[in-house]
Amino acid sequence: MSILIYLILGLLTSLLFPPYFFLPLGFIIFPCLCLLLDLNKEDYSTLNIFKKFTIFGFGFFISFLFWVKNPFFVFEETKNFFLVFLLLIILLSIILGLIFTIIFKLGKNIPIIFLIPFMFTSCEYVISIFFYGFPWFTFSLLLSSDEYLLLPIKFFGTFFSSYLVIQILCIPFIFLTKKNFKKELRYFSAFIILPIIFLLISNFNLEKNNLNIKKINLEIFQLNFKNNDKFLTAEKKLQRIIKHIDESNADLLIFGENNYPYLLDDLELKKIQDFLKENQTLIIGATRYENNQYYNSLINISSLNVTYFDKKILVPFGEFLPLRDTLTFLESIVGPNNYSKGNVKRIINLSNNVNFIPIICYEIVFYWKLINKFNYKGNFIVNITNDFWFGDYLGPYQHFYLTKIRAAEFNKPIIRVSNNGISAVIDNNGVVLNKTQFNKTEKFKHKLLFKENHNFVNFHLIFKIYFFIIFILSIFYYFKKNA
Repeated sequence: MSILIYLILGLLTSLLFPPYFFLPLGFIIFPCLCLLLDLNKEDYSTLNIFKKFTIFGFGFFISFLFWVKNPFFVFEETKNFFLVFLLLIILLSIILGLIFTIIFKLGKNIPIIFLIPFMFTSCEYVISIFFYGFPWFTFSLLLSSDEYLLLPIKFFGTFFSSYLVIQILCIPFIFLTKKNFKKELRYFSAFIILPIIFLLISNFNLEKNNLNIKKINLEIFQLNFKNNDKFLTAEKKLQRIIKHIDESNADLLIFGENNYPYLLDDLELKKIQDFLKENQTLIIGATRYENNQYYNSLINISSLNVTYFDKKILVPFGEFLPLRDTLTFLESIVGPNNYSKGNVKRIINLSNNVNFIPIICYEIVFYWKLINKFNYKGNFIVNITNDFWFGDYLGPYQHFYLTKIRAAEFNKPIIRVSNNGISAVIDNNGVVLNKTQFNKTEKFKHKLLFKENHNFVNFHLIFKIYFFIIFILSIFYYFKKNA
């Protein structure tokens, strides 16, 4: 029976995330987890803890990442492999079970109300850093439904915002277990309220002092090309792109990932350049071929010049096949050739001292790999993607909301252009200023206003240290109290 409870709690936890955002449910789920662990703290064996939280992880990941099966159904030859996605779910569930078991055994004397958030965020950190491709799993996503909720991400970053979210959801547990909880509640509240007050004051001062505003006229094109559409030829695609260019008077025209329909074995793009007006720039995704290697590239085209950025963070089993010589039976999924990692700096200069940070597809989830000493002063971010692979429901929405939290975290506007949606202009606070509908062929114009915004990523280390100190003080307080 207890195994079933953990499975149900895992399934329900996925409903806190986009596109559902049933956030009040969290105030039931997490106090229940705290209560289950607290009541049986002395009775749980190592194996018992591992089984229960592996089952919890399976319930969560099977619901949260169920969309991962969708890429297998794009082409007929890969449909028979769709159950491979279950291996990923099982692997992530085992990792969660192991991490929770280790932390629970080492931290038996830590109060449950602090232990539960620590267990979840530790799992989030390990999966993000050490298991390639899954910073997708972050409780910071719960804040992405509202611009005011996104404020902690700007100052604290993704990881510690996740800790705060879970800590707040655990609050009802205090009322369930303490006869005299007022002193505990005051202490606990200070842990959350003090950094939030600091956050609000800092944000007000920084915004008030920033008056240097630039603008650029954009036009975004969501072409909605289908990867498996056999009737839409490369020539028809190119004609449609040229027609859009010819009709546009925007300064910056942006298309989605891999919208350019031909393999680029050089940077000869005169067909497009001839249609660009003076001072116009076009951004489009393409597959580039150089020195017998393939690159997933963002191409930046003006009437006089062509520059590019090659994707650096590739999708395993999508853009490359790990251990290709051994896993030859999976070539029908990935194809006969791997894409190669790019080595060009992640910054592209436009005219008038304006530059942007190029990000391709799911690179946007790797918050610790995108901003560096070469690009931290970039004016805005351009994220091109193709969410056709992610199916029609969970995946594309999760990807979109992850982009929202990056805009707030980096304190930079993001222009997101997806082949099939959702395309959007998002300001530096994570507010969506303009967007398209999913799976529609659309275009829109937007006057992007942007400031010389401070890069908040450098601040996040300060708050990591702050939270670490508070956490240690909290543990010390409880040890001293219960000594």
